[in-house]
Amino acid sequence: MHKLRNRLGPLRVLDAVHRGGGVGRAAELLHVTPGAVSHQLRRLESDLGVQLVHKDGRDIAFTTVGTELALEAAELFDQLEAALARAAEAGANRRIRVKVIPSFAIKWLMPRLGSLYAQHADIDIEVATVARADDTELHNADFVVRCGDGHWPGLRADLLFPDELVLACSPALAKRVHRAQDVLGETLLQSMIAPDCWDRWLLSAGLSASSDTRFIPLANAVLCLQAAAEGLGIAVTQRAYITQDFATGQLVQPLAHTARSSNGYYLVSKPDRAATAPFSTFTDWLISVKQARGGP
Repeated sequence: MHKLRNRLGPLRVLDAVHRGGGVGRAAELLHVTPGAVSHQLRRLESDLGVQLVHKDGRDIAFTTVGTELALEAAELFDQLEAALARAAEAGANRRIRVKVIPSFAIKWLMPRLGSLYAQHADIDIEVATVARADDTELHNADFVVRCGDGHWPGLRADLLFPDELVLACSPALAKRVHRAQDVLGETLLQSMIAPDCWDRWLLSAGLSASSDTRFIPLANAVLCLQAAAEGLGIAVTQRAYITQDFATGQLVQPLAHTARSSNGYYLVSKPDRAATAPFSTFTDWLISVKQARGGP
């Protein structure tokens, strides 16, 4: 074993000479001088007690023994490179890339991640946020969260929570809202990631915005909820995002009416990816923690 370790350097040189077709090219591949290459070849020949190369004009040629050894060494180095690549991939695969909109990341995913790390400390989650709700392709991501009917050909989709829009505002502002029509008299906080949410809620309540309706556009639902807590207006958001804020009393739901659709928010992935550890661990955990919390 020790002899093999001591000969790995000269064997790598032999492999480079064979692959490169000569001493000069091998020196370039290994970033050493041609003299260093020749020295390593002579050292290997001395250790083995057999001639591996011979002079052939201005370069060298392999003997029969040298050719056989070079071919076997090349195969072994290829196997070693493959083993190293698998090991590196296994390490990289412990990182799970999830692509979501900011409101989902902050209001739904982050409060739950602590339990994942407590159970699976060797798994890393890389959460990337997107600027548009429809930016949900599985490009540079292992998982995405999509809103839809859950049917995407060739993909696995696990329901996280239903699509249900509710209103949220400060307790003080809620005292002015007694019926759906009262909403139009208040400032409406609009998420630019999902700007149609207000239209959906108003339509479900038999209302529509007019030119007199005041909207304040904000980057995402999280900012809308923060502005609502400060008393700046009414936000409309997914019920799943707001349960904790309702529980603490920081925000209240001024009206019981909600806008529901047949859609839901799904964890989407490729089937083979979702069935392979550690990705299957993440999927199983997310579904279990959702159920443990009673849904959203």
